[in-house]
Amino acid sequence: MEGGFVNTIRRMRLGRCWTLVGGVALLGLALVGPPALAADPPPSGAAANVGGNATAPRIECAWALNDSDKTWASAPKMQYGLDDTPSATPGSPCQASGEEAAMPSTVTAPLIHVKPNAHDEPTEQYVELWGAVDTATDNPVVYFDVYHPDGTKKTQIDATKYASEANQGSGCTGPAGMFAAAVSTGQLTSTAASNIQVECATQSKQLWYGAFGISKHQPWGLYRVTLTAAASGGQESQLTFSIYVQPFSNLEKDFTTINFGNVGANRHIQTTSGNFNFESSNQAGNQLFSVRNTGNAGIALGVRFASLCRDSFADGPIECTDSKRIDHFDAKFGVGDSTNLQSLGNVSLALSIPSDLSSSAKPAPLGAEVQFDSSYGRTLCPNDVGKMEFSIWTETVPGDGYSAVTGVQVVGRANPICITDNYDGHAGAPYTANRGTPQFGNPITPISNSHWPAN
Repeated sequence: MEGGFVNTIRRMRLGRCWTLVGGVALLGLALVGPPALAADPPPSGAAANVGGNATAPRIECAWALNDSDKTWASAPKMQYGLDDTPSATPGSPCQASGEEAAMPSTVTAPLIHVKPNAHDEPTEQYVELWGAVDTATDNPVVYFDVYHPDGTKKTQIDATKYASEANQGSGCTGPAGMFAAAVSTGQLTSTAASNIQVECATQSKQLWYGAFGISKHQPWGLYRVTLTAAASGGQESQLTFSIYVQPFSNLEKDFTTINFGNVGANRHIQTTSGNFNFESSNQAGNQLFSVRNTGNAGIALGVRFASLCRDSFADGPIECTDSKRIDHFDAKFGVGDSTNLQSLGNVSLALSIPSDLSSSAKPAPLGAEVQFDSSYGRTLCPNDVGKMEFSIWTETVPGDGYSAVTGVQVVGRANPICITDNYDGHAGAPYTANRGTPQFGNPITPISNSHWPAN
């Protein structure tokens, strides 16, 4: 799963933190994404003729391109460029042999890697599919079938012929940058791209295309695509390939600070209870803490705390030592309802989360990560909202303000048990009663009133 982002609680942007304020304690938060999940091996591609008596149109090659600027709503909708993992190429399966371009019967890697847009904003991530088909049949029927990683059908796209007979020559170069992107992503050799354009200009080849969107509410993994070209009332040819939709998480919070208010010595203080209503990202002053995941893959969480140092010595030579800091904490987290809340410590201080007790540096470093369990009630699936609560033990410290710039870090780790983790035969967990009805439906069989697209 793609991760590696850090977010802190002053503003919840990459590279920010939370602060605990004052006489009072204010905590700063950082959000850290989980490491990447390994991709499963891709399926093989295949070409075949199917049924009928008339001559089947020949499919020379197929290729796929993602919208590189990820803003399909803006004109021009398609921006050609590299895919989301430029280092992973399929090895140019479309090559020219003599006067013909052709793909092998087995494609050993997905043609492109695609990362959906977090929260599907500004739009879903779009993929454009292309095929070069010979013109032995004047008016073939050409379409693409796209299948989810579990084999269920996502959508069928009726392909459009790019160049009409009237502008066959001028239209054979395709949209600006299209062939260059197919070559740079390692799908076509430059010779094969040139060959296809030349044969299109002589009206012996046609270019066909279609596009579809991928929501972050749909499963990640290998999507199979079958391109079919059929003669009217006759045989059809098929070419099968795959694209890889990447898993990723995107952790967001609806607050900027944790304020414990006025506290006394030797006390266990908990913040105002969080809730399961995500207000808006980084809402200043909000003390009803919620987090959510706007990626496409499930994550479990952990936390790390830094000591809250005494404010009176923030700029002086005195270090953040044991008698001048707050250094034991607790956190709760759960998804769905309060029965799923898990506390990492307890009120007796027999179990709590310490900061880095070996350091007296200012600002204080973060301590070791302590993890919530990976059960379904503590897993953020796409668009899930989780409730968080925080506690401190003040121990015997002088009266003063105590704060930290990055006081707490919330760490995400891959936990593929959600519906969207239903990839390559791995069945993600269904929504259960105490998690509530999924707001936007199963991504494979969406509910009818979902505002997310059915496909």
